[in-house]
Amino acid sequence: MLLRALFILGLLILPSRALATQPNVVLILADDIGFSDFGAYGSEVSTPNIDALADRGVIFSNAHTSPMCASSRAMLMTGESSHRAGVGNLPEFTPPDWTDHPSYLGHLAPDVTTIAERLKPIGYDTYMTGKWHLGHAPGTLPSDRGFDRTFILDATGADNWEHRSYLPFQEAPWFEDGEPTQLPDDFYSSEHLVDKMIEYVGERDDTMAPFFAYLAFQAVHIPVQAPREFTQKYLETYKGGWHELRERRRAATVEKGLIPAGAPIRPIPEKFRKWDELSPDERAMLSRSMAVYAGMIEAMDFNIGRLIEHLKRIGQYENTVFIVTSDNGAEGSDPMALATMRLWMPTSGYSRDLETLGERGSYSYIGPEFANAASSPGAWFKFNSTEGGIRVPLVMAGPGVNERRVEQGMTYVTDIAATIYDFANSAPLAPDEMAGRSLRPVLEGETRSVYGESDVIGQEAAGHAALFQGDYKITRVNPPQGDRQWRLYDLARDPGETRDLAAEQPERFQTMIAAYKAWVEANHVIEVPDDYTHVNQMVSNFFAYQRREHPWILAALGVSALGILGGVLAGLRSLARRMT
Repeated sequence: MLLRALFILGLLILPSRALATQPNVVLILADDIGFSDFGAYGSEVSTPNIDALADRGVIFSNAHTSPMCASSRAMLMTGESSHRAGVGNLPEFTPPDWTDHPSYLGHLAPDVTTIAERLKPIGYDTYMTGKWHLGHAPGTLPSDRGFDRTFILDATGADNWEHRSYLPFQEAPWFEDGEPTQLPDDFYSSEHLVDKMIEYVGERDDTMAPFFAYLAFQAVHIPVQAPREFTQKYLETYKGGWHELRERRRAATVEKGLIPAGAPIRPIPEKFRKWDELSPDERAMLSRSMAVYAGMIEAMDFNIGRLIEHLKRIGQYENTVFIVTSDNGAEGSDPMALATMRLWMPTSGYSRDLETLGERGSYSYIGPEFANAASSPGAWFKFNSTEGGIRVPLVMAGPGVNERRVEQGMTYVTDIAATIYDFANSAPLAPDEMAGRSLRPVLEGETRSVYGESDVIGQEAAGHAALFQGDYKITRVNPPQGDRQWRLYDLARDPGETRDLAAEQPERFQTMIAAYKAWVEANHVIEVPDDYTHVNQMVSNFFAYQRREHPWILAALGVSALGILGGVLAGLRSLARRMT
């Protein structure tokens, strides 16, 4: 009786240490990784550490997320829809008069709970390193949302070598434990973020406590940058262009059982450039950019390996659940298509020199064509609700996870939080507490999907929208890639979204449209106006911010623009004189 009483007393005094079966959780989020960018998903890029996790765990071939990073991260951290979490759109794309609406705060809503906030009271030490992008006002940093130690960036992205922004007249704010901090001189993002995570995990004074480690890499967000030793091995790999790469990746995903054999793939859009019509210099720059992209992925994987080796050394590897995924599809933007970027780049200190591309001081990106290939076999890429924008890799491994399986059942980003809670022995959630569902029954082989044929999953960001039900999906893609029209696809047979079934199955189509409207109402979504595009809104927000905060910058831009215009007019006058 005395022993039993002491045991019960121990549970009351130290409830957080009572569950010896609580595993550690390492959540790894890549930034803008395409569906087929990891070796386990058919890539030619070397990712041995992620592939090793896939070999001892489960590969999900039908995992989806938002087409935009902040919305995805809000759902990842809370298990709720992005609108209920307060980040229904990228802050940079949100109309200013929406920011008082609870669905468009631009930071996590105070009434939602993060993974860290839920795990900390049940005994977990909680750490984060990397990109947050969910608010840096007082009370919105991860150090205010349940994390014990943090080293984070709160911006869309930043340089990977230095403490500076990759966009004109914007900042790259880094924080450690809630306080502004500076980067060391020898900084490289993937390496330093793992260094800090190893430091945090290694300094714990209570090794009995499980830990939750959220590692949010900058790879492979623009600017795409990598150490030369990782880039060099890929210099010849992409000289065949994006047509060849997209088809090669499609074949590899079929071979690995990720998509059905014979599933069609959407042709490369007509407005895309043709590889064989480019000049030798253009092909050299683009293939080199893709080599840097591959090198950046391999550098990330290499540093993931360092964290894994550290966990093995301290005896924590076998009791750790690993989750590896991406916030959306590959980034297809061309920054130099924007006049602001073309004006800024010559004075930014960034170089586009071919020989040093990807290294310190350089500025690289892969553009829409290679992004479309990286997201193969999906259509389009980031910022679109097509499969290329929202179908992402998802690997889970560790105690309680069956080995060497490909799961084709539907999963959504909100399921990750629910799955972590389940493995951590957190108290069960009420149905109205979160949107996600635990994937543990799938991971343990009890079922192939946690969603039934009648269940619906909706999403919307900047007007790009989708709703899933069973094997089917309706989707609406806004300009510049889309035309705002709803379409219906059977993803089980047509993951490339090549055949619109709306006219063939009008009853299903209308039922799903009605379900989407109900989801919009339940999640307090504001539908964007017909003339809205996220690109135009971003530019408008940028100039509004500069008028408010830095009016002298707009004056300087105006003088520069007048100078350029004056030069053009002078040239035309000179040409006219020569012709007369």
